[in-house]
Amino acid sequence: MSNAVVTGIGIIASNGANKEHFFETIINGQTGLKKSGIFDELHIKSTSIAGEVDEAYLTYQDQIGIEEKSILMAYQAIDEALHDSKISKSEIKNMGMKCGLSVSTSISGNLNTMKHIKSKHNNINSNPEWLVNVPNYTRKVARFCNVSGATYTTVSACAAGTAGVGIAIDQIRNGNLDVVLVVGMDMLADISVAGFHSLESMSVNGCSPFDKNRDGTSLGEGAAAFIVESKEHALMRNAHIYGELLGYGLSNDAYHITSPDPEGSGAIRAMNMALKESQLNPQDIDYINVHGTATELNDVMEAKAITDLMEVASPDVLISSTKAVTGHCLGAAGSVEMAVILMALDRNIVPLTAKLVDVPNEFGELKLVYGKSIEKEIKYAMSNSFAFSGNAASVVVGKVN
Repeated sequence: MSNAVVTGIGIIASNGANKEHFFETIINGQTGLKKSGIFDELHIKSTSIAGEVDEAYLTYQDQIGIEEKSILMAYQAIDEALHDSKISKSEIKNMGMKCGLSVSTSISGNLNTMKHIKSKHNNINSNPEWLVNVPNYTRKVARFCNVSGATYTTVSACAAGTAGVGIAIDQIRNGNLDVVLVVGMDMLADISVAGFHSLESMSVNGCSPFDKNRDGTSLGEGAAAFIVESKEHALMRNAHIYGELLGYGLSNDAYHITSPDPEGSGAIRAMNMALKESQLNPQDIDYINVHGTATELNDVMEAKAITDLMEVASPDVLISSTKAVTGHCLGAAGSVEMAVILMALDRNIVPLTAKLVDVPNEFGELKLVYGKSIEKEIKYAMSNSFAFSGNAASVVVGKVN
């Protein structure tokens, strides 16, 4: 059985156009949240704040307005990940069926759907081509990368990015593939903004996870890409290894379409499954990048789930949420936060929870990192993604000696 390791990272989000810029803002708590015009376009007054990627960040400027923004961000992240890993697209092509692709999203393709809906609403004939173009984002990414092996698409709401990493782990371990390109992408869109507005779950001035005065989440957008390969393949190339993907877990609490089970049952199962697959105990984990959306229900549920998982009142594991910097990137959230834990592991630094000032008593026993990031050796880290419809996903990464 082969071990799956990460040798390349690429990312673009509201807080950074590349991995170095991104991680610098993460560890310094410099938020990418700002006023976005999408709320005015939809006549939404509940907030104007989101993690919108500045178009100036995009490298494929000639494709703006032609391709969906999520696709352009994915292309950019892939380019960086390939360069970081020192693998070329021609090498990927030569790998043939031994190189695959795992794409995660929740609303990519939505732009064409909305064009069709708006056309119907305005009694304008809509080109039925939208039916073909809605699901073709994975095909475009595969063609862009020269991937001809197994290709997977995960659309499990905000757990998709983490679940997509799990696909890569399985494919490498089973020996089906030597290399997997893992990509998570999502953009701000009418449907997500209107949906979260209807739930009254968006923060007025920008989200502040686990803070006493938190008032909801902030939407974000972005793309993250990873080169995942067998350890043997990476060592043969003398590649830099950010970390090993030790295990993942998926579950569903089947509790409610938008609200989590307050007991954290699905979250606990996903974390336990990831730990079991990693052959680790809960106490072995040094850092958890939590889902931490800053909604009232999520933060309480996740805190309870972690405490119950650790089976002690005051677990030693360091905890932070990075959504106050990136916003909630929906289907790409797990991918964006995978970049966080891999770079934290590689550089031995635990990012702070930006905007966290006043920790309420209900979270007082958790070792929340806030105020400033902490330099600390990290051997094992976990990332959690807990989504609508009860979807839950967790992944564990570890250092490679």
